[in-house]
Amino acid sequence: MFPAAFHLLPASHFQLLAEFPFMLYPVLILLGVVLCWLLNRLAIASHKKTIAAWRQAAEELGINFNTPDLMEGNVAGYQVKVHTYRQRSGENSQTYTEFCVSFPGSLDLGLELSRELKFFSGVAKFFGSQDITTGDLSFDETFVIKGLDAEAVNDFLNDDRRQQLAELHQQQKGMGIVVTDTDISVTGRGRVRKVEVITGHVANLTRVAFALSGHLAKELGVDP
Repeated sequence: MFPAAFHLLPASHFQLLAEFPFMLYPVLILLGVVLCWLLNRLAIASHKKTIAAWRQAAEELGINFNTPDLMEGNVAGYQVKVHTYRQRSGENSQTYTEFCVSFPGSLDLGLELSRELKFFSGVAKFFGSQDITTGDLSFDETFVIKGLDAEAVNDFLNDDRRQQLAELHQQQKGMGIVVTDTDISVTGRGRVRKVEVITGHVANLTRVAFALSGHLAKELGVDP
């Protein structure tokens, strides 16, 4: 039985009450369309802002802005490359930004230094590399080091170079650091969107690249 108040409502009111949920559908659809449009506009604006930041960073560094996902060129005598890429894991994917500085030549150590073993475990085994410790407890706890000759790698990783790498680790918190015979790189999640962050990463990485390979530049007659 309906309450007495309902008996006093005209039949048209009952019809409106019954149809009310169906009347909401067009409104909800319209709100959904508007929301999607707004999100799309925000994404476009964010993308344009990011491109502008990358272009400005490339100009300040004096390197080429090739595509919205790549800039490269020579900085202080070293070849620099900054790019983004996507990596899939199952059904999910993640965007990463990598900053890489190439050495003027090869260190010829079979060196694979990284913050995480998973980056290089397969490569190191393939090349016959061995796990190496430097005796610097803090450094050894921070980095995984592999190379063909432990003595040669330890001679290379002197106090100054270990300090440079440790400082880079502190400056690039949350980013992976990798050093090989031919380059040094840092990689972080997401796309870097600020000019000062891009130029800062490149400056730090170039400084450490010089500390690691400056002797090669002199041997090869390169003026960094």
